[in-house]
Amino acid sequence: MRKNKAVFFILILIIIVFLTNTAHGTPEIPERIRVGLNYNSPSDDIIIDTNSKVSVIFFDSEQKSTSFIIPNSVKLSFRTDDYYNIKNGETKKIQYIKAVKYEGKLIGPYHIQIGESYLDYDSAQKSLNNIKSSFPDSYLAYDGQWRVWSGLFLDEKECIEHINNYKKKFNNFTFSLVGPDSKRVQIVNTFDDSIFMIYKSQETEIKVLDDTDVESLLEFNNTKYRGNLLIRIQEDNRLSVINDVRLSHYLYSVVGSEVSPSWHMEALKAQAVASRNYTIVSLGKHKKEGYHLCSSTHCQAYKGYTKEHERTNKAVDETGNQLLYYKDKLANTFYHSSSGGHTENSENIWSEAIPYIRGVEDPFSNGSPHDTWLLELNRSEIKKTLEENNIDIGQIVDIRIIETSQFGRAVKVEFVGTKNKVVLEKERVRYLFGTSNLKSIWYEIKTNSDLCIYNLDNNSIVTKRPNQLSIVSASGHEKIDLTREQISVKGLFQIKPYNVLPDKYFFHGRGWGHGLGMSQYGAKGMAERGHSYKEILEYYYKGTKVK
Repeated sequence: MRKNKAVFFILILIIIVFLTNTAHGTPEIPERIRVGLNYNSPSDDIIIDTNSKVSVIFFDSEQKSTSFIIPNSVKLSFRTDDYYNIKNGETKKIQYIKAVKYEGKLIGPYHIQIGESYLDYDSAQKSLNNIKSSFPDSYLAYDGQWRVWSGLFLDEKECIEHINNYKKKFNNFTFSLVGPDSKRVQIVNTFDDSIFMIYKSQETEIKVLDDTDVESLLEFNNTKYRGNLLIRIQEDNRLSVINDVRLSHYLYSVVGSEVSPSWHMEALKAQAVASRNYTIVSLGKHKKEGYHLCSSTHCQAYKGYTKEHERTNKAVDETGNQLLYYKDKLANTFYHSSSGGHTENSENIWSEAIPYIRGVEDPFSNGSPHDTWLLELNRSEIKKTLEENNIDIGQIVDIRIIETSQFGRAVKVEFVGTKNKVVLEKERVRYLFGTSNLKSIWYEIKTNSDLCIYNLDNNSIVTKRPNQLSIVSASGHEKIDLTREQISVKGLFQIKPYNVLPDKYFFHGRGWGHGLGMSQYGAKGMAERGHSYKEILEYYYKGTKVK
């Protein structure tokens, strides 16, 4: 009886521990993740370089699969089964119009099926080998079943003409017409531009047989990647490329892409933990597109094997599965390049007030290449940019900051025009003019029309623009006419002309990035002053703990 009670007590303890871990949100760390490599730029034609023996796997809508082996290194082009114009060695997708005369060679999405379907790849390949001499332009096709097809014809009429000719020559074969299908993909051998295969499958995986062998990495857009590459047809029938890769290998590249491998090891470890956190928190970010994260800074910079380095790999390995928590919940570890001297509260950049994303003094960032910067924009550039984003306020009269955060960042900026005015908030201004140009929202705005005015009331000098001033005359105060090009201002020693409306606006700024969470240059500075990676993370993310 006592023995049964003891067993029961142990079971209760196990259940309590399990429920406690579940309640505290202990995350499941995935072994592998999917990374979209051409986010925002899906293509009609992509090239994959297989540097060794690979397996090609087709998946249907029910995730059933069929596969075959490509035994040798080959460079393959994947393109939608459509109309193309081949001219001067370049293949370009076209909207085919029969009445138009094209230079070069035309190919299209009509094909001829030779014979019936086959049970598997080997049977189809054997049949193809037997008939290749009679049909030199024949190739394998897969649409749920294996087949042998021939030709890249422009329309049904051309296809039927070839079928009739084939029937006269080869009465021991059956022939049938295959019409267009926007979900089909051609695989082309780039060595001789021959069709290797045409298939219909929502997702195709090119799988290396050993993803630890760096000599057998797959290559896309001149970048080598560990793991496997997947070709996925999106809703608009364009192709996206996805890297299915081990989480640790993904982090090798991310840490090497985000910070310099030459930095102090504690800074590299801080980046490794922050990137691991951000990855796991963001796994659903691109669910609709069929992958977890993208390779751009929209998620995290990921540049494949080419960005790996011995020291950054070591930082990932030595932090193991360590993560950053806030009250036993996984922290969303936003980070940026350089704060400019002070990080920011989350609600002043986006909308949500996150308790651990609070502004902190950051002298450790000082000394970065982005401590201060200057962006110069002329009036016509600003007008054009606003109009390209459906903001028409007429000619630019003024741009002024009307609200700042407690730490000095521009929270609201007013653009005044001859037709209208508009207030843009927080990061919106950066995204309009480019985040690499307007590096942060911590800036002041000056112009080439600014005047220094001496205020007799408080013995101070203030900066004003002519369009903000009045002229004192015998008839009283008059606002300066905005249609005037210039006014002349008399100082102590000279009369100087000023443009009524500024021609140029100067954004004098500090730091690079949104300013939330960890500053990468700040982490570097803290590490160089003797702080550990845990101390770095717990400083920038208030109230958190590394576990």
